[in-house]
Amino acid sequence: MTISNTRPSLMLKQLFDRESCTYSYLLVDAESQEGAIIDPVRELFDRDIEIINELGIELLYSIETHAHADHVTSAGKIRQTTGARIVFGEASGIQAIDISIKDGEELALGNYKIKAIATPGHTAACTSYFVDGMVFTGDTLLIRGCGRTDFQGGDPAVLYDSITDRLFPLGDQVRVYPAHDYNGRISSTIGEEKRWNSRLGGNRPKQEFIDLMNNLNLDLPKKINEAVPANMSIGVNFDPNRYLLHEFDMNNLHDVWQSLPEQSLIVDNRTPEEYAKAHVPGSRNIPFGTENEHIDLLNQYQQVYVYCRSGRRAQTAFTSLSMQGLDHLVCISHSGMPNWIDAGYPVET
Repeated sequence: MTISNTRPSLMLKQLFDRESCTYSYLLVDAESQEGAIIDPVRELFDRDIEIINELGIELLYSIETHAHADHVTSAGKIRQTTGARIVFGEASGIQAIDISIKDGEELALGNYKIKAIATPGHTAACTSYFVDGMVFTGDTLLIRGCGRTDFQGGDPAVLYDSITDRLFPLGDQVRVYPAHDYNGRISSTIGEEKRWNSRLGGNRPKQEFIDLMNNLNLDLPKKINEAVPANMSIGVNFDPNRYLLHEFDMNNLHDVWQSLPEQSLIVDNRTPEEYAKAHVPGSRNIPFGTENEHIDLLNQYQQVYVYCRSGRRAQTAFTSLSMQGLDHLVCISHSGMPNWIDAGYPVET
């Protein structure tokens, strides 16, 4: 009699959200029927629960690769319905979760172990998950691409290291399952991405990658002002009205500036070099990325107006500060300092 040492198979179901082009993944150990879901989407909660119930899955974990900016997670609702524990990477700092997983730690799933791999760069808290020859990379490594690095603590140098030092060494045959694909592709392999990835394949030098990523000039995700704070609250107990974007353009700001009320502040969140060349008279320079260091100052004012060059940095800062509880902000989101200058408004240098 021959005794097989082969483990029962690990079932993978790849699920798709058309609106955000998000992939969610359902992993199930065939023997124990224990399961985990990765990056679930709020609008597809009913679909996912139906599948879980139909297959008789005991859902142990709802795993997030990071706090997404383009959709709201259903992790909170899934926990309420199934008891599944919510898992985020340790660097996320999210309080309402069950497991803050460290780099290298593992989650037991039947006969398998899901290993967490810290892969920051797209955001500061991105985590990939490796199990049974598969790696779930979130937005860190995409099929023939990678995540952007211009918000949520993103850093192209860090992302390059995460991919080349943490993911590529997993082995050429390891299958890559990202959180998104916008061209109908389902999966890839580490070997394919090392060779053909358009952003860092073919041994692209690190500085070339950094320069490329710093000059993408992409629009911000449409749902960022709702999705990021909602995902920091695991998708429940969230009031979206708190984070509504109060939008001005530079003409509106000029009207306010002409008779700026007391206890109001105009913030320029460009770099100190940009600020020095020309800025709105009386505005204060709080460079993008440092806004959370100035919360005590900003709370001294009843109204704060934030502008930059094009509105992208101001919008991201607005979201970041709103997440910290500031609700007296106005974002100059569709224009910036060049529009102020073109209109002939006064400047300081």
